[in-house]
Amino acid sequence: MIRILPILFLLLFMSCKNEQKTQVVDPNTIEQGPILRETLTDKQLEQITYLYETFKEVDPTSKEKWIEDFKRDLNPDKEITIWMMMANAYTNFCKEKSISLATKKEVFKLVLTRSSFSEKEVLKHIELQYLTTEEAKSILADYTLKAKPITTYKK
Repeated sequence: MIRILPILFLLLFMSCKNEQKTQVVDPNTIEQGPILRETLTDKQLEQITYLYETFKEVDPTSKEKWIEDFKRDLNPDKEITIWMMMANAYTNFCKEKSISLATKKEVFKLVLTRSSFSEKEVLKHIELQYLTTEEAKSILADYTLKAKPITTYKK
């Protein structure tokens, strides 16, 4: 799911004349694709509700917009899996801790960026303000899926 959030850059695959190249682009330049499905399954909606509840403190997107965005995905189950892994890493660090909202936002930024970058690249791109490098590594270690850059297409 393409979610435009306050992250400086995301790693993207740009498709151009059957040639794929990797480049970093400003996410504010990305246009959303069309809604591809009218409905989602009850299980998908339950998972999206969990994601919304998990991240609502650090992501102001409405629940309705979360659902709409997943309706735009070619494979919502695959994207939900990525977001569930992000939620796992986020909650493993944040649960039962008294940490500031700014710290939680940094944790979210780490796990969101980790979904597209390797751990090494995340640590290279994100300047930590509230977390130590060791805390960041611990958070990133809880995200065990392979990095999956967002695929975009030029018009």
